[in-house]
Amino acid sequence: MNRFMIGFSVTIISTLLWPLLPTASLYITSVVVGLLVLKRAPIIAGTLLAVGWVSIFVQLLLFVEPPNRAQNIIVRGEIISLVRSNSDWVSMDIRLLKLKNVNLLPKALRVTWQHAPKVTVGEQWEWVIQPKPITSVLNQGGYNQQRSLLSKHIVMKGRVISGSLIGHVDTPRSQIITRLTPLMMQLDHGDLILAVLVGDKSLINELRWAALRVTGTGHLIAISGLHLTVVASWVFILSQVILSRYLVCVSRRNLLIAGFLSALSAGAYAYLAGFALPTQRALIMLLLLLLLAAVKRYSSPWERLLYALFLILLLDPLSSLSASFWLSFSALGIILLTISQQNKQTSELRELGIINRRHTHKMALFWSIQWRLSLGLGILQAILFGGISAYGLLFNLILVPWFSLIVIPLAMVSFGLWMLAGLISVDIHPIFYLVDMSLLPMSLGFELVDTLPSAWIRVSSHMIACLGFFLLGVWLALKGTLVRWRLVSLTLSLPLIITLINEQLSLSASEWRLHLLDVGQGLSVVIEKSGHGLIYDTGAAYGSDFTYAERVILPFLHSKGINRIDYLVISHSDNDHAGGAKVILQHFEQTTLISDLPYVFKSREEIHQSGTFGLNKHSEDIYRHSLLNCRPKRLDWQGLTLEILAPLQASKGNNGSCVLKVSDGEHQVLLTGDIEHKAEYLLLQQSINLSSDVLIAPHHGSRTSSTQAFINTVSPSLVLIPAGFNNRYGLPKHDVVERYIASGAEVITTGKEGQVSIVFRHDKRLITTYRSDLAPFWYNSLFRFGELKNTE
Repeated sequence: MNRFMIGFSVTIISTLLWPLLPTASLYITSVVVGLLVLKRAPIIAGTLLAVGWVSIFVQLLLFVEPPNRAQNIIVRGEIISLVRSNSDWVSMDIRLLKLKNVNLLPKALRVTWQHAPKVTVGEQWEWVIQPKPITSVLNQGGYNQQRSLLSKHIVMKGRVISGSLIGHVDTPRSQIITRLTPLMMQLDHGDLILAVLVGDKSLINELRWAALRVTGTGHLIAISGLHLTVVASWVFILSQVILSRYLVCVSRRNLLIAGFLSALSAGAYAYLAGFALPTQRALIMLLLLLLLAAVKRYSSPWERLLYALFLILLLDPLSSLSASFWLSFSALGIILLTISQQNKQTSELRELGIINRRHTHKMALFWSIQWRLSLGLGILQAILFGGISAYGLLFNLILVPWFSLIVIPLAMVSFGLWMLAGLISVDIHPIFYLVDMSLLPMSLGFELVDTLPSAWIRVSSHMIACLGFFLLGVWLALKGTLVRWRLVSLTLSLPLIITLINEQLSLSASEWRLHLLDVGQGLSVVIEKSGHGLIYDTGAAYGSDFTYAERVILPFLHSKGINRIDYLVISHSDNDHAGGAKVILQHFEQTTLISDLPYVFKSREEIHQSGTFGLNKHSEDIYRHSLLNCRPKRLDWQGLTLEILAPLQASKGNNGSCVLKVSDGEHQVLLTGDIEHKAEYLLLQQSINLSSDVLIAPHHGSRTSSTQAFINTVSPSLVLIPAGFNNRYGLPKHDVVERYIASGAEVITTGKEGQVSIVFRHDKRLITTYRSDLAPFWYNSLFRFGELKNTE
């Protein structure tokens, strides 16, 4: 094994856990020292050069100083991907062509465009953009968009102010996609065929994605190692058959020609897929295999894996930030480990005369690879996505060979014939109906999943850790021959056993927790006690298919193992507070709703017109739940006291916010929604105890709230402000923050720190934030970009 490559690759991967990147002087020194010790200590040299390379790479990619918030930039770019669209917004990725006002040129931008005209991939535009850093909401269990964007070399986000079309780049791939897309829209499985042929997943809707996820078959429509290997293998076999029949040769010429044609076909297929990251990895691995076979150099599967890993990390050290990187290489590692173990066992059994048939060995190898892939990738999937496909093994056992032997070859032959016919102006697009029919077993499987229970099992991060220890213990018990190793294996099983017992007994504890979630410029609070939850506000909803309830709150609840929400409090009707209420009510049917909304809006039609909950006028979501109004009252919940303090009468607007105080007798938390000066004054006039050691700042830290008299009366020692980073309202206002600090309070803002969690224990209060404590890694820190300079 190449020790230099090992040192380099391991170090690059370890950047996932680095709290920060080295300074310029440190990484320059590491490069110099690495070059000096290259021959004498290759593994140390690889480590030092990796430190220098990843640091230099990131520095070249990122900006340094932020521009004036009011300063727009002029961008010329090409649309490379349409990410998402709804009724009036389009989100897209653009590759920069020319940029005015720039000092440093990033590789790609993620921009949103409201009321955009019809746009397509390959178009070139000149836009006026209001720039933003790539910071995103960060919460436990949630999607880390910031890390994902960085892995794709997207180093800036922005909002399009205006744009003008310059032209369109007609590459062969874009022309093929343009011709294929309307044809595929006519087929039942055209969305899947388009993904398999050219890697375009734009036709796949949310229902199809859900089916792919719960069956664990999403990898079958993402062009990667399986697809390239199938195409290359078929081309190699057919080439060998044809050459051996018509060009008989005793030398290695035919073998080399077949290998070259295989490499060429794999490269062409990778081009059709747009050279996506998983495709690049698979292509590098396949080309290395063919190259080593051509030059007759012996190399173990592990060496080939190491070569592929080294080349990918050398070309792009940020690959390890991508989930697809871990899925691909974990799959390769599992396959290689299985093949090496199975070959060793088979050789031993053959020597003993127990087995002597080659096909028996192949069937055993196939089964071993399948169950290990399903188990290993299932655990990795649970870690990455917070859930496991219960039927993934069954579906993959059937569909992987079906795709390899039928679907992929048939799709490629049909595509090739369609392309050739197009050259002579003959339309044979009905040939794709054969491919459509070949995908019928897959769609039947999707329909079957709908009738099966628990197709997608959500798993909390705590349970994932317990399962990991348990599986390690099982492995030690099976492999260990000494008594002490078997005792260790039993010890590793204890976390899972204790967790299961605690869940069954629902043991209560004095500890309770408050989580202020990062939902951008909105509010959502989760209070957790003994496995039960209370939610105060739900963040916003945008368009027809995006809510922070689905993007943030539900994944967070699953990651914490909170399966029951007893109360949902909706403070008032503003979208940034009530937008996700419908989603929460649908997922937790036994929830009691605490809100004045049914009293403020007298009819379903009025609720529909207000946009509250994202409900249509026929929905019964509010009315089929237990309902409490926000008149002052006291409730006992899981040993905590819930006091609804205001308003005295239902009213619309910020001052009608439902004010809630939560207390355990020692600690008090005051949740105020968007109350303003008038509501604060009315609270002060009531004979109630407002004193609280933790305050969720009213109205996101705006000047319309947080009067000095209110602050003095509440007297908080900790103030949490729900406000998105660099939001257009400029919240929280500097003078408001200074007012809290002058009163002796510590101030934390979600836009800067991400999720904020507080653990209350008798006389203790423990504070953790996502960026500083839960995931204090360099790629989660706030990114800023420099003032862009004119290059024209």
